[in-house]
Order: sequence, then C-alpha cells, then structure tokens
Amino acid sequence: MAVKSNDQRLLDRVLEDKRRLLAPNQKMDDFFNYFAASAALQDFDLDIDELRDGIVDGSHDCGVDGLWVFVDDRYMSASIDRHKEFRGKKIQLVILQAKTSSGYQETAFEKLHYHLPLLFDMDRNAGELADSTNAKLLDRTGRFLNILEALASSFQEISIRVVYATRAVEPPHPNVKAKGNRLARELEKVASRTKCQIDYLGAAELRELAGRGASTVLTMTFIETPMSTSLGEGYVCLVRLDEYYNFITSHNDALRLELFESNVRDYAGRTAVNTAIEGTLKSSHREDFWWFNNGVTIVAEEVRIAGKKIVVTDPQIVNGLQTSHEIFNHFQGSGRHNDRSILVRIIVPPSSGSARDVIIRATNSQTELPPGALRATEKIQKDLEEALARYNYRYERRSNYYKNLGVPLEQVVSMSRLAREYTAFVLGEPHSALRHLDTYLLGDFHYDKVFSVEIDIDLYGLVLDVHRRIGEFLTHYSQDRPLLGNTAENWRYHVAYMSSFTLTRLRRPTQRDLLNIRSEHLTDALLGTMVNLLDREYRSALRGNRTQGIDRVARSDDFTTRLRQATIAMRRFKIDH
Repeated sequence: MAVKSNDQRLLDRVLEDKRRLLAPNQKMDDFFNYFAASAALQDFDLDIDELRDGIVDGSHDCGVDGLWVFVDDRYMSASIDRHKEFRGKKIQLVILQAKTSSGYQETAFEKLHYHLPLLFDMDRNAGELADSTNAKLLDRTGRFLNILEALASSFQEISIRVVYATRAVEPPHPNVKAKGNRLARELEKVASRTKCQIDYLGAAELRELAGRGASTVLTMTFIETPMSTSLGEGYVCLVRLDEYYNFITSHNDALRLELFESNVRDYAGRTAVNTAIEGTLKSSHREDFWWFNNGVTIVAEEVRIAGKKIVVTDPQIVNGLQTSHEIFNHFQGSGRHNDRSILVRIIVPPSSGSARDVIIRATNSQTELPPGALRATEKIQKDLEEALARYNYRYERRSNYYKNLGVPLEQVVSMSRLAREYTAFVLGEPHSALRHLDTYLLGDFHYDKVFSVEIDIDLYGLVLDVHRRIGEFLTHYSQDRPLLGNTAENWRYHVAYMSSFTLTRLRRPTQRDLLNIRSEHLTDALLGTMVNLLDREYRSALRGNRTQGIDRVARSDDFTTRLRQATIAMRRFKIDH
C-alpha cells in the first residue's frame, strides 16, 4: 500500500508543479483535464490548440470531459472535406472522463452509457439535444458522425477508446469494470466493425506517462557501415525496410507523427507518386527498393554509431513523408520486406544559423506541400518569433517546440492561433476565425492579409494581449453566469471584434487607430457591457430556430454584420458615425 500511496503523492506534486508552470491561473480541476488529455493522447503528438479543441468539460457535458476524432492517425480539427482523398482506413475516437477523485466511480460510466448512444445516433435531433448538451460537445460528436458518413464507402475500421483518468491508487472495483464493459458493448453498436476499449489511468499510470521526456532517442540498424564526410556531421546509410518501419512506429503500432515536421505532416493519399511507391513495395521482383526511391532525409540534434546501430537524438524526418507513410501502410497490411532496403540520410545541422531551415526547404522543393507548409522559414515568421518574445509570448514556428520546453500554455502561440485572432480583431471577420480550417487561414490568399512586412509588428502583440484579456474576463465571468452554449471560443472572437470599435470609437479603425489602444483599456465594466450585448444578440438569433445552435450562429457572416450594427448603434460606446 505504501508504494501506491507514494504514487498518488508524487502525482499530486507533478500536477501542482506543472499547473504552476503551464497554467497558474487555472483551477486544478480544469488543468487536470488538460493534463490527462495530454497523457492519454501522447502518441498522437497533438499541439496545445488541438488538445484544447477536444476538451468539452463544463455544464451539460453529459459526463464527457474530452472528445477527439482521428482519421488515419490524424486529428480532425473540423470538416472531413479536406481529407476526402485519403483512404480513411482507420477512424479512431477517443473519449476522456477525467476526475481528480481518488477512485473510480460507477456513476461516471452510468452517465456516459445514457448520453453517448443518443449523441452518436445518426438520426439524432440536434435541437432537442441542445437543451441538455453544451454546444461544443454537440459539435464534436457531430463531427464524428459526419466523418462516419463521409467515409462510409471505404470500409474503414472504427475504434473507440474511452479513457477514465483519476488519481486512483487502487484498480477499479469489479462493479466499475462491469459497467465499463457494458458501455464498451453499447458503443460497439455505433457502426459495424467497431471495437471499443476502456482504459483506466490512475496515479501510477499518469505519473509514468507524464514522466516521458520530451527528448526522443531512437535507433536504427543499418546494413553496411554508414558513409560520412569531413565537411560536417552527417551519415548516409542503407536500412532494411522492416528496420525503418520499426524506427517510425511507436510501441502501440501507431505512426510516430512527432518525427515529422508539423508543417509538412500531411499525407497526400492516392497520388500517382504514392501509388507507384506502393506498387514497388508490393512487387515480388528482387530489385531493391532504394533503386527506385529517393529515400528519406532526417535532421537531428545528435547522431552516434553504436555497433551496427545508429543512435539518433530528437530526429525529424524533413523529407520522405510520403515514402514513410507508404512503408508504414505496407507493413500495417502485413507486407513483406524481402530483404530490401531504403536510403537514409541523417544530418546534424549547426545549432545556430539557418542551415536547418535551408535543409528543410531544399529537400522539399520537389514535393507539392499543403498551404503554409514552409512558412516557418520566411522572414516575417522569424521576425514575429523575436518580436513577440518582448510581449512574453513564445511563437511556435514549429509545432510543439515551446510546449516540450514547458512554457506556460497561454504564452505559446501557434501560427494558426495568431492568424485566427488577427482575423477577428484586425480584419473584422470573427466568423472566418471560427469557421475556416488552417488550409484557408494559412493559404496564400488569406495568409498575405495576416502576415506581411507592411504590418506594424507591434500590432500582433496587441492582438494577442486583447484576446488574452478577454479570455481572462470570460473565465471569471462564466463562473457565476454560464456562457450561452458554454464554449468560450465563440465569445472570445466576437468580443475581440467588438473591441476594435469600442476601444477606438471608430466604425472603421485602421492599423494606426488600433495601435493607439492598450489591452488594459478593456475594463471589466466595458467587457461586461459587450458580453451582455453579445448574449442578447445570440439569444435573438436563436429565438424561433433553436436547431441552429450557437456554433452555427457564431460562424455566420450574417451574424457578424448584425453584431456590428448593434455595437455601433449602442449609445454607451459613443462610436463615431
């Protein structure tokens, strides 16, 4: 018993240390949701925004604290439309129940068993469910149903994983496990070929997951002695296909997405090139694989040779993403390697300078990449990283860099987060900030509106300060007066939009006008007035059309126009007509 008690005490210390470091203003219950989600979804390599996107805890959460949907190991942040060209062989749903209690309780599964079948019913009535389900949970479960429908013809495998995380020091009681198994059987009825598992994460398991270091050290067995040069640290070697598969696969047989640079992570699906790679892998001929393939390029912090193995610290596969995915898919489908090999280049660029970025850009120049893929190397992005540090923000040109260093969550700013917040506050399009995927926000057309050397760089710091101030107010405000729909995202972007008018008292403020204001001008009284006005407009828009839902209203450009008119018309704001 002493060991188990120690596990709980040590977990409590870990939780408190991480909360103080990452989210000092959050209550422990709220932070535990994030902590448990980060631990449970560790192998998916989600960034901060993606982890938060799935957290649905709050009033009317139906016993669900978090819900994430993955297609072929990729998190679906919105519509399935962008991914329709993918084979969609595997759909995964992760449901989180996280409680700081010191034991597992039967009531947790009882609530899930009652609500989840209703939420996952294809014929559900969203209007009726809206009375007892918060808007974010309704949207995320609807996202899962849309994915099932969109990929219905691909005969996909569906897996549902329910994670029950607590500070428990004892395993779950047989009665709890019995109700968990009953829930699993019910969820397996969602669609044919659906499998469900229940995972229990107690104090010991959470401690173990939290203790995994951010630094990754992996090994590969090579065929012959690697070649190297005296010009810099790097190696070229041949690696058997099965050894390379082991290198890119985690302990639970999932693709190690953390090995791929976040901005070149997308898999292109059934393109002519990928079909050719698949054909070569399946070929029964004796020709070696590397004869027909350019291989992969890896950059790393450190490389050393140990016998017949090459040991790589913090590897990033910067070229060969499509090849890696095809090899992964080949072996997942019980493919054979036939003693064939792949060409691997491993480079350790200087810690200072731009060599790493140049390598990434050069090795990917022949590949069509998704919008925003190589933005990290642009001057404006490097300038932003430097400038925003003065505002106490850590701008992630590459996903999860500062997260892994333990920087407080609110200080870490992704490229897509900055694009959304700028779009709402400066461009006056809160509906676009909520509605569009990163492919639009970071695509050429919209990207140039947000990221430009013509924009005063201090404006970006103001954008983040305004949104942070609004977020802090909404957190405090909603403690006594729950937000309609109980999802702060819809409120934050629209209040930021309203702030551009109320702070400048101008109907069409320019960049120069906005730079004359400060986030501290957003007093509690002013924010309270704006939130009350927004609440009134939301309720008016929903009146007589409950099925529309808060999320749909918030993403409508018509509602933005309506809110603009209401804000300008309010005499208290004294906005210049």
